[in-house]
Amino acid sequence: MNGEVSLLEFTEEFPDEQSCIDFLTESLFPKGVTSPFVEGGDCYPIKTRPGVYKCKGTRKTFTIRKGTIFEESRLGLRKWFFCIFLMHSLKKGISSVQIAKTVGVTQKTAWFMLHRVRYAVEHESFKAPLGGTVEIDEHYSGGSTKGGKRGRGAESKTPIVGMVERESGEIRCQAVSDCKMATLTPIVRENVAVTARVMTDEWSGYNALPNHGYSRETVNHGRKEYVRGDVHTNTIEGFWSHLKAGIKAIQIHVSPKHLNKYCKEYQFRYNHRKITDYERFEAFFGWCGGRLTYRDLIA
Repeated sequence: MNGEVSLLEFTEEFPDEQSCIDFLTESLFPKGVTSPFVEGGDCYPIKTRPGVYKCKGTRKTFTIRKGTIFEESRLGLRKWFFCIFLMHSLKKGISSVQIAKTVGVTQKTAWFMLHRVRYAVEHESFKAPLGGTVEIDEHYSGGSTKGGKRGRGAESKTPIVGMVERESGEIRCQAVSDCKMATLTPIVRENVAVTARVMTDEWSGYNALPNHGYSRETVNHGRKEYVRGDVHTNTIEGFWSHLKAGIKAIQIHVSPKHLNKYCKEYQFRYNHRKITDYERFEAFFGWCGGRLTYRDLIA
């Protein structure tokens, strides 16, 4: 499908379960379905059971859902597809209450569905580190600031570290236990090329970066310095505003346990913001592998 797609057009694209099975099969196996039991092993479809195949080598049966977030789900793929499309087409996401009403499931089931989708993008892999000019900053989520300290060191808040490549606009963010040097340095080294021009505020947690070959430039927010020439962290701070507004409007409250999944949800939408809603829906299936059980989610 080309161009922007309305919800009505999306329903027409996937009018039944078979259309969803065909789409998922093509997305996961563009060169033809292979057996999960024997690497590259041949298999054949069981004609009386759509989406079910039998491995020629082991004689075991499997569905195309195996190894994905849809595995062992009793819900039809059509409901899953609606959930994924709505979640990634709305700038601030969607609540489990609204998904439950729209898709026709219980709120508990909708909550689990959304977390499975977040789990998929949480494990999104990146081929190359960020380069060029990279802004790095932290955000603090959760808890009440009334009568207490705000920002770094605030009680009951969970820190998030974010990095954005200014030229491409690609962002990476994750919840962390703290913003100490020992925590931040390995994260930056994993995600940012040593040749990048790094920009941060004056926080001491980044002081070790030059020791690892990074070129670091800073603005001193404590002294009300926010821009000096082209040195600033305004791009990443713009993402924080978007994340904060979205969580406040849709999720209301996010527990520290699940915060990283929400960060990755917003990261996925932000990194794919320049394509259409349907293209973003298609892109998701590149990361739909992995299974999250309800027991593991609430453990």
